[in-house]
Amino acid sequence: MTGKILFVSNDIFFWARVSGAAKSLGRDAVRIGDEAAMEKAFLEGGVARVIVDLGARSVDALAWAARWKGQAPVPQLIAFGSHVDEEAFAAAREAGFDHVMANSSFNRSLTDWLA
Repeated sequence: MTGKILFVSNDIFFWARVSGAAKSLGRDAVRIGDEAAMEKAFLEGGVARVIVDLGARSVDALAWAARWKGQAPVPQLIAFGSHVDEEAFAAAREAGFDHVMANSSFNRSLTDWLA
């Protein structure tokens, strides 16, 4: 897969792990922490995958899903969050995310999602 990976999260400690894993795989990953950064990444294009922490409230990821789905080529949309937040999971699926999973599932397969 070519193209950037956007990691939408406010968790800078987890970002260090994601960034390190992406670098070890030779991938270009960018952390998105607010709406302005998401807009900039959207306008620049070249995004292959958008990975969203559903706990990050500084970006309206559900609204962005529709915008990403309208972009060509369409990046793969992945969401992860607390396994007890069934409403967030349902909303992400309804918004068009390709994969929605619990934090633990995402953590176990992190390198797969970054490859």
